[in-house]
Amino acid sequence: MGSDGMRKIYESPERIHEIIMLRDIYESLLPPRQRQVAYLKFDEDLSLSEIAQRLGISKQGCDDAVRRCVKALLSYEDKLGFRKRLAHIEQAVELAESINEHNWREMKQRILEVLRSAQAGGETGDGV
Repeated sequence: MGSDGMRKIYESPERIHEIIMLRDIYESLLPPRQRQVAYLKFDEDLSLSEIAQRLGISKQGCDDAVRRCVKALLSYEDKLGFRKRLAHIEQAVELAESINEHNWREMKQRILEVLRSAQAGGETGDGV
């Protein structure tokens, strides 16, 4: 994938949010420079030129570091799936919060399905 294709990956607000979440989960697996560049790009919202100037590296070197970081984060999630499992847990909490005296049996079953899916690392029947 060329730099234009990768740049599009991290420019939409939704993708930036996803990358920040993945970075929060997998940050300790990133090399220090990628960690630093990711923080400046996604948390401080600095341009590549501003990051490059701050770190004393070329703009291209900065862009390369951001792209490697994003690629690594996506790869970690693909292999380890912690964000997907966290989404299952969040779904189970939402279901648990909607339990009442009329639906508790049904909700118990749905919660167990979601938690079993999280435990297995797979998807639920509704694609979550």
